[in-house]
Amino acid sequence: MKTALNNQDAVKRSALWAAYGDALGFITELTDEKGLKWRSGTARITTTVPWKRKIGGRFGVIVELPAGCYSDDTQLRLATCRAIRGDGKFDVEAFAKVEVPVWLSYALGAGRGSKAAAVSLTRRDAAWTNNFFDNKTTRYIDCGGNGAAMRIQPHVWAAVDRTNIETFLPDVIRNAICTHGHSRGILGAVFHALCLAYTLQHKKIPGPNEWQDFVDCFRHVPELIRKDSELHDFWLPTWEQSSGRNIKTSFNDVAGECLKDIDLIMEMTKNDPASHYADIVKGTRAMSPQYRGSGTKTAILAVALAWIYKHTPKEAIEVAANLLGSDTDTIATMSGAIIGAADDEYPPGEICDKIYINEEASRLCAISHKQKTKSFTYPDLLKWNVSSVQSDFVGTEHGRLAVSGLGYVEPLGTSYEPKGKNGAIWQWLQLATGQQIFAKRRLKPVVIPITNRPLQVEKEHAICQHSEGAQASLFDIERKKEAQRLAPQNQLLTIDQATKQAINSGFDPAVIGRMLLKFSERNDGIELAMGFSAIIAKARRARIDQKERR
Repeated sequence: MKTALNNQDAVKRSALWAAYGDALGFITELTDEKGLKWRSGTARITTTVPWKRKIGGRFGVIVELPAGCYSDDTQLRLATCRAIRGDGKFDVEAFAKVEVPVWLSYALGAGRGSKAAAVSLTRRDAAWTNNFFDNKTTRYIDCGGNGAAMRIQPHVWAAVDRTNIETFLPDVIRNAICTHGHSRGILGAVFHALCLAYTLQHKKIPGPNEWQDFVDCFRHVPELIRKDSELHDFWLPTWEQSSGRNIKTSFNDVAGECLKDIDLIMEMTKNDPASHYADIVKGTRAMSPQYRGSGTKTAILAVALAWIYKHTPKEAIEVAANLLGSDTDTIATMSGAIIGAADDEYPPGEICDKIYINEEASRLCAISHKQKTKSFTYPDLLKWNVSSVQSDFVGTEHGRLAVSGLGYVEPLGTSYEPKGKNGAIWQWLQLATGQQIFAKRRLKPVVIPITNRPLQVEKEHAICQHSEGAQASLFDIERKKEAQRLAPQNQLLTIDQATKQAINSGFDPAVIGRMLLKFSERNDGIELAMGFSAIIAKARRARIDQKERR
């Protein structure tokens, strides 16, 4: 019992230090000394403070942000928490099709790749296994940033056996490939997960020798992917075709890059580790335009920072946050997750949504001890459909403000109206879980379709506030049964389900024809049939090319 309680405290500290690091680094992200002075009124950040920032791009608004306000790192980490069901299963479809697209409406400080992936996932024909977007600014297979690595800690917190990589790495990989298709983005998430798992298991921050062992684990990742039928059948053939590379070769190349960075850090820290953090960041080229925000480099720098300052965790976060020009918030948040798992102290500054973060950490820790807990109730994914327009995610249900997929919200404070006549405003909103988001919506909000409402939202009567009763109304002990995921033929199928059945049948023409006919009978049949046909054609072509290469 004592071990379970100690583990719960470690997970809670990991979650809170991660949020604290994010909040501190968010203040200094993408700015210089002059910009930092304007934002915070000071030239150096030592704790979380109220500050201001322009939100929403060129035509956005200048917003006063509270002390402890966190960025997209913690936002997507909490989204990952919600998508882990009470029985420990990661609902990757809900994460990819609900959480990630809806996050666009309240994202703070998001990266270009993550945003492009989220926009792509609003398409009806896009599934978590085939989000191979390609637009003017970025391609899925080029997304090697740290947007996946920064959010995967919940899979480790919920793992039942952190000494066995198969209890958490498959979900880490599934999570990562929803948005990131470059090997650096995927393996950065894997490396960070291994660092965090080691720290929770040993209550000790891993050193350079362990880092090398974690890189050696990369060789097991292709096998984990092949063991996953959805990744093997849907994602892997298209990935190898799109990238023009064998996954094992690609992962080996990235492993080589990581080992070079680790060797460099070992050399630079032989005598006086603490004095060399800035030199390490520069030496690994993590401040260059080409590698700034790299998933693998960020993961290595985060554990290196935690290791260097293992006896002074507060200083570690300050050092990360104040190295202007580096990826301040993400290095600090990932380092914070590791530090919190080893240290006995809680972070010293204010953190927004601290109660909710604690609750989710406790829930995931309970899952790691095989205790069944509550699950977040998402809309019926068989009927889910969202607009790609950011301001349409926040609307009304029965005359009350709500967020698609997440339920009722309570407006907080004043609203911000950007310049121009775009008919939109920005406003702080509080979800029933207690999480506060700064979201964009129309001046005259749209009515949220019934298909986009959580399954229990019609039963809610309590005012949206942070209380145990309000939270319970959005959670359900039992998730939809697995049979509902693989719907019988007399129920409406999603494109995901139809393509899985078609590919599992060996591209049986009768199965594919039956699916096309079923889609054509629906009101949105043409769009669905076209999307289904495109996925099947890509999968079939990729499978043929794969066989020819062999």
